Amino acid sequence: MPATTPAPIPPDLLTAALIGFHRAFNRLKADAAASPRDDDGMTALTSATECLFWACAIEEVASKYDATYGTDADSYGRSLVQGARWARNQGTHQLAFVVAKAADDGEAVPEIVWRPATDLPAPEQERKGQRKKYDLHLAGQPVLRTFSHLAGFFASEQNRAGSLLNSATRGLGDLRDLGGE
Repeated sequence: MPATTPAPIPPDLLTAALIGFHRAFNRLKADAAASPRDDDGMTALTSATECLFWACAIEEVASKYDATYGTDADSYGRSLVQGARWARNQGTHQLAFVVAKAADDGEAVPEIVWRPATDLPAPEQERKGQRKKYDLHLAGQPVLRTFSHLAGFFASEQNRAGSLLNSATRGLGDLRDLGGE
């Protein structure tokens, strides 16, 4: 039986996903800033999980429908999304609490960081070295920094000639602006 080519994704749905990511990122920034000192990151958990959802959805569409994604997209950005996918899978399939407050070092607002993988439940499955990417790029790192890097990766994909994000969002400008930043 011949392989079938997936139907193209409507550009407006990809645009909606990018806007969803940026709006969730803005909520995460607000949640992190409003997080009480003693909540250990719970205030930021839902918006961080939503950011993970959108980032992984965007990457899944790009890897499925963009023939140039695997070869021409920034390798660091792709690797970062794979680490984010492990966090997303932990958060959704294991209902794991993937973020925590960093040790209190006297900052006015303690930073929200990714928990070490060893503090999370064992996953049901390991895929494509995702945990290794999580350990390399996310574990112990500031959550806001991760999503800032992902926002930059998606913006570079919007600007990369021939990319799916470029063709889907052509003429819309930087979607970070649409997210309310």
